[in-house]
Amino acid sequence: LSGTPRRNFIIDGDFTQWPEGTAATTFTNGYGTGTPALFRVREATDGTATTEQSTDVPTVAESGHQSRYSTLIKCTGIDAALAVSVDMNLGIRVTGSDFTELHQQEVTFSFWAKTAANNSGHTYSVSFRNSAVNRSYVTEYTPTSSWTKFTKTLTLDTVGTFLFTEADIGLAIDFDLASGSNYNGTVDTWSAGNFFSSAGNSNFMDSTSNEFYITQVQLVLGSTAPTFTSEAIATVKDQVDYYVQRYEYDTSQEIVGASAFTESTSGMSCNFQFRKTTRTVPVMTNSAASTFSGYDGQAIATLNSFSPTSPGTNGFHAVVGQAGTNWSATGGTGGRLRSVSGTAWIMADARH
Repeated sequence: LSGTPRRNFIIDGDFTQWPEGTAATTFTNGYGTGTPALFRVREATDGTATTEQSTDVPTVAESGHQSRYSTLIKCTGIDAALAVSVDMNLGIRVTGSDFTELHQQEVTFSFWAKTAANNSGHTYSVSFRNSAVNRSYVTEYTPTSSWTKFTKTLTLDTVGTFLFTEADIGLAIDFDLASGSNYNGTVDTWSAGNFFSSAGNSNFMDSTSNEFYITQVQLVLGSTAPTFTSEAIATVKDQVDYYVQRYEYDTSQEIVGASAFTESTSGMSCNFQFRKTTRTVPVMTNSAASTFSGYDGQAIATLNSFSPTSPGTNGFHAVVGQAGTNWSATGGTGGRLRSVSGTAWIMADARH
C-alpha cells in the first residue's frame, strides 16, 4: 500500500524491551542485564566496560521519532594498547528465515549515535558477517557529542555461504568500538575473513571518560533510510517473546495452577506453558528456589529445589522440592506453584 512503512529487519531497534534489567552492568559476553532484549555484547580486551539503559535520546525535531531509550556504553577500565586478537562490540543477529528477504539485495542500515565530549570525533566501525564468519563487510562512521544519524547503503554478499533456516543466523551485525589488528578488514567491500573493524578504528578503551550512545537501529530493503518508525508495543513484545521470555513475579502470586500434581511428601512437579512458542528449545534459568513455594491443597512450603526440566518450544516441566514432609504422597492431587516475594523469576532464552 502507498505510504506503508518499509519493514525494519531489526527487531526492537528502538530498545523498548530490557528483560534482564536496565542497570549499568560490566560486559559479559552474550546477553544480560544492561542490554536491550535482542542485543548482545562482547568484550575481550584487557579493560572493562559497562552497558546500561539511558533516557538520553534524539529529539523528535532531530529524528522525527520519539525514542524512550538508548543503550549507553562506558569505558570503566583502560586498555591503552590493544592486543592484535582482542575486540569489543555490541551486536544483533538476523535470523536466517528473515534473512531470505535480504540475501544478495541492496539494503540500507541506519542508526542514531553520540559520544561523550572526550571521544567526540572518534572513528568506529559496523560490520556485517555471515554465520560462518568467513565473509565480512566493514564500514566506518564518526560520531560526535551531538546526536547524529548514520546511514550506509550496501549490496549484501553474493559470494559467501549464508543460512536461511529458523535455527540459524542469517546475518550478524556488530558495532565495534575497539579491536586488534587481526580483525581489521577492508572498508566498504565484502572480504573473505572474520573482520569487525577497520585499521582506522579508534580505541574506545583508551579513557574512562569515553561513552557511546545508540538508538533507532534500522535495516531496510532499498537505497534510502526512512525515518525510524516502531511497531505497536504489543507487536514488539510479541516479536521479542519469540526469542526470549522472562516471567517476573512482583508479589506473592500463583504461577501454575491445576496442572500441578504431587509425587511425594517432599516433592511435586508441574507443567509450565509459555505465553508464546519460542524460536528454538530455550535455555531455562530461574531465581533461587527459595523465592518460590508449593501448595498441595493441604500445606504451603517454601522450596529448596527448583529444576526446569525437559524444555520445549511450548513450555517446560518443573520439578520442585521442600525440606519437610507436609505434602500428600498421592500422585494426581491438585497443587500450586507460587512466588514467595517480588524477587521470583523464570526465563526462557531462545536467542542466537
